[in-house]
Amino acid sequence: MRAGRWIGAAGAGVMALAAGDLWAQEATKSVWDGVYTEAQAERGQTAYGQNCANCHGQQLAGTGEAKPLAGPEFLSNWSGLTMADLFDRTRTTMPLDRPATLTRDAYADVLAYVLKFNGFPAGGSELARRSEMLATIRIEAEKPAAATGAGVPAAANEPVAAAPNSQPNPYVADAGFFKLPAGRTMGSSSAVAVDSRGHIWIAERCGANNCAGSALDPILEFDAKGNFIKAFGAGMLLFPHGMFIDAHDHIWVTDGHSEPGKGAQVFEFDISGKVLRTLGKAGVSVEGPDTFAEPNAVVVATNGTIFVSDGHTPGKGPARIVKFDASGKFLKQWGERGAAPGQLEVPHTIALDSRGRLFVGDRWNNRISIFDQDGKFLEAWSQFGRPSGVFIDRNDTLYVADSESREPQGYGYHPGWKRGIRIGSARTGAVAAYIPDSEGSPDKTATSGAEGIWADSRGVVYGAQVLQKAVVRYVRK
Repeated sequence: MRAGRWIGAAGAGVMALAAGDLWAQEATKSVWDGVYTEAQAERGQTAYGQNCANCHGQQLAGTGEAKPLAGPEFLSNWSGLTMADLFDRTRTTMPLDRPATLTRDAYADVLAYVLKFNGFPAGGSELARRSEMLATIRIEAEKPAAATGAGVPAAANEPVAAAPNSQPNPYVADAGFFKLPAGRTMGSSSAVAVDSRGHIWIAERCGANNCAGSALDPILEFDAKGNFIKAFGAGMLLFPHGMFIDAHDHIWVTDGHSEPGKGAQVFEFDISGKVLRTLGKAGVSVEGPDTFAEPNAVVVATNGTIFVSDGHTPGKGPARIVKFDASGKFLKQWGERGAAPGQLEVPHTIALDSRGRLFVGDRWNNRISIFDQDGKFLEAWSQFGRPSGVFIDRNDTLYVADSESREPQGYGYHPGWKRGIRIGSARTGAVAAYIPDSEGSPDKTATSGAEGIWADSRGVVYGAQVLQKAVVRYVRK
């Protein structure tokens, strides 16, 4: 660790420490190895509520000077240190008004709860109460390739990822592929998909970043060579956001904005542009069984079951997945705002793998959260970056667009990660390729590069971009 690194401490303050002050004896295991028990975490939740929640919040997100105890900032700050470092800092600074007044057992229980909240697995032994024993446990934000701890599902034990941004880029951008009709320019887009004929569909925001008041058709069809075929949808959409093409080549589009009488809906079109169905109520932007607040994305299972991710604004409104049957009847919803396992914050994108698992781009939490189709949380993956777009092909190749990772604290904070497209396996979680974003100064913008993502049957990748107002085609070198 570099000297002078700032650590987001468990206490209310932040303290600069030299590298030599924090390294203990060599750690022999990590927090992925099941270093606490479920019972201990339950005790810790009670102790946390009594002694810590006033400063750090019920969701461990931090308030004022009290730093987060969960999520990307916390994990980034502590990754590479040991549980002894965290235990000693916690014991000497918490609670703020009476540090070092709890028993060692209570401090260990609180840290067990912190580990559980951050998604680390429970095991068969309780977290130790002595620093010399805790010094053998590394804190690692990402799951090591060899992690085999108790409570980790077998699939999660397979190798996952190398260092961020380190994978090779076997792709080259095919500039100028899409041939727009005369007088038409591409607007911002986060929605692109390919049908069974190889035709590419784009929902762009009417030459701008919003279709409000525009007479342009926002849904565009191109053939496999990039030639424009047709467009439709004028006056129907305010802010086309997500797109999916189902097994019948029906085009599904979510409209993420609303105004009186329009927006906050999901549309199903046939390839002629005929509206087959709508979900939600036009202009009614509220959470409900038949309404959406800010629908981000939609995916349809092979049996016709429909899943919609809803909630685009961090800290406000829903963060949920809504499930409908093939007729559009509401079945259930799940998800609540937060950073704990199974919680969501800005579920921005959604995809299904061959096993029927739902991959939700939990963007504000810098991870993909994986559920079964009844909403049972299975695991979370952070190795694909900050996901704005997710697509899984028939071979379970996973394509993830990261359009927001930034080094500075604030919006998109994800230090060490660069924007771009990461490609890997939905089965093992391994990342095999990385296509960097072409934006020269990404830290100066809230978004750049691909936000929407799709790949055709040959592995050609399409990235829909908001900032650059383009859809870029990537082919193998």
